[in-house]
Amino acid sequence: MTTNDVIRDFITKEIMHNPSGALVGNDEPLIESGIIDSLGIMTLLSFVEGEFSIEIPGDELLPENFSSIAAITALVERRKA
Repeated sequence: MTTNDVIRDFITKEIMHNPSGALVGNDEPLIESGIIDSLGIMTLLSFVEGEFSIEIPGDELLPENFSSIAAITALVERRKA
């Protein structure tokens, strides 16, 4: 699974509580569409840091870094580099 797939799977199953795996597009606005809220961001942050063995500093905890699956994937890839 790619980083993108792992993030999408987590959001779909753990945040959206949709075990059927309905697709969320890479560029779908997660915050604006109500898929994810502030608690969801914190849940996702904890998952991402543990899953990818990275630390995301406070200055990167910006809404735009969690606005879509593509944005979250880019954040993870930057922190892994």
